[in-house]
Amino acid sequence: MAIIRVDFNKVREERAGRGEVIDLDAVRRSGRMLREGLIAPACEETERELAGEHAAEPIKSLEDIDKVSRYLRGQGRWRDNMLFIVGINFGLRVSDLLSLRFADLINEDFAFRERFPIFEKKTRNTRKVKKNRYVTVNRAVIEAVTEFLEHTPGVKLSDYMFRSQSNNSKGANKPMSRQAADEMLKGVARELGLGNKMATHSLRKTFAYHQMVMSGNDPRKLLLLQKMFGHSSAAQTLDYIGITGEEIDEAYRRLNLGSRRYNYLVDGRIEECDAMLG
Repeated sequence: MAIIRVDFNKVREERAGRGEVIDLDAVRRSGRMLREGLIAPACEETERELAGEHAAEPIKSLEDIDKVSRYLRGQGRWRDNMLFIVGINFGLRVSDLLSLRFADLINEDFAFRERFPIFEKKTRNTRKVKKNRYVTVNRAVIEAVTEFLEHTPGVKLSDYMFRSQSNNSKGANKPMSRQAADEMLKGVARELGLGNKMATHSLRKTFAYHQMVMSGNDPRKLLLLQKMFGHSSAAQTLDYIGITGEEIDEAYRRLNLGSRRYNYLVDGRIEECDAMLG
């Protein structure tokens, strides 16, 4: 269990340091800001015992996805951009992602494969029926890999795609560690001021989240993701990719029972109506 303490002065200082300005007029228009003088500032520290949150969240904004890739490419970090793009398009666990070699994606005649098999590490010892997962190589991955190769001479098909750049592994054909990948992603999120909790698992969750959103929340896609991820239920899959939390938030926001303006079902549509209050 975690104890959450909020230092609002520190929050304001951090936001100011990032050049963020709160639009007070917009907050007032939203109906969520109290009139001055209705309540006094806190005179003691407040705290509430909370369960620990998941360490990683999907990147739900397409704009943020583009921002991360542009940032990495702008810094000439071609390997890191390739890791990011491949990760969010393949949806593999980080252990399988970091084990990829260029030969998995590219034939000996130097043409990209349509798809390739992978025997996932985590499930190979748990599933009764041993089965490969087939991953399709899409245009985004081809672009990121090609861009990496154009800026990195001397690469071989047998090389790991995400080679370690540490001093201990310099010159050796070894994949980067999970810790190094995690620190890279957390660093990018910090540098760009992204609000989501970024970690290696964010790549897999981002893949699943956008699969659902782009399908229009098609139940068949949900069942496909459930099977792909080996989850015991569709509810577990929705919770894993952050859809459940969004729906719960929306359920709270749209109820508004007893409000002077509230949502009401009219001819099968939810509309905002004036309450009949005296």
